[in-house]
Amino acid sequence: MIPAGEVLVTGAAGFIGRHTVAAFHRAGWQVTAVDLRPAPDHLGDRARWQHGDFASPALLAEIAAGRYATVVHQAGISDTRAPAGPELEETNTLGPLRLADACRTGGARLIYASSHSVYGTLHHRTPIVEDADTDSSRCSGPLNPYAASKLALDEQMRARHGTGLHWVGLRYTNVFGADEADKGPMASILSQLLRQAARTRQIRVFDDSLTAARDYIPVETVTATIVQLAKQPPVPAGVYNFGGGFAVSFAEVAQWCARLHREATGRPLVAELVPNPDTAAYQYFTCADMTALDKALPDRPTVSTVSVEARAAELFETFRSSDTG
Repeated sequence: MIPAGEVLVTGAAGFIGRHTVAAFHRAGWQVTAVDLRPAPDHLGDRARWQHGDFASPALLAEIAAGRYATVVHQAGISDTRAPAGPELEETNTLGPLRLADACRTGGARLIYASSHSVYGTLHHRTPIVEDADTDSSRCSGPLNPYAASKLALDEQMRARHGTGLHWVGLRYTNVFGADEADKGPMASILSQLLRQAARTRQIRVFDDSLTAARDYIPVETVTATIVQLAKQPPVPAGVYNFGGGFAVSFAEVAQWCARLHREATGRPLVAELVPNPDTAAYQYFTCADMTALDKALPDRPTVSTVSVEARAAELFETFRSSDTG
């Protein structure tokens, strides 16, 4: 069954955006993709591509006129080292709010990318719930301007769109997959370590991070859930955590890398411990409490430690056999 209307994907040439375009195309949707970057070669025929800004007046007018049934907003500045200033505020907060206003006028459902970074340091190393984002007893709050821009968007969406707009903000934890190479140092640490193990026979980790732990989720699980959110009756509007719901330590990831490397080459993996250059802005523990999304979308695809480890093994083989990863 082909859903009524079209889906608009912003940031469509980026890592999660590329997978979002492909997932909606496979599901039978008509896809319009917008990005400041050119269309990836393998996706050129899977969407109507527009080169430009997601908040351009022309595109906002299309949305407000009711052209799109769903808008999936993946665009934004994702560099956690980005400085505070007008560009970050416009791209990550003010522009998306204008996009939301256009969706409300045009009757489009809005699904947008938020970030688990809004919580900063989790004081108790336990899964955190969405409404604890300003609870200083549970978390520090944003550790950098990027995270602050995402929290500002979430707060404004809650304040301005309590009714009249079907919307969901997804606070991604650590999304990983095979084609993150263009993200450079902003690629998930899991993908970075697997790539290093597969290609250099050595991994480099911060010397204070072996007891750190992160919540990982495969990009395919992310996009399958987004398609489900677009197809099913609207869930209650709000911000939802979106991760695996469990944390894997860096030490365990290093063990995965060592085992995979040994099985592939018969040789031990070298691990180099290097100083952490920015301890104040480093998240040593991330873990999303998934209760809210489980309740809103009880049949959503989920992952486990076993399935994340299996996906990591697949990525390791991909990186070993490809120069582009």
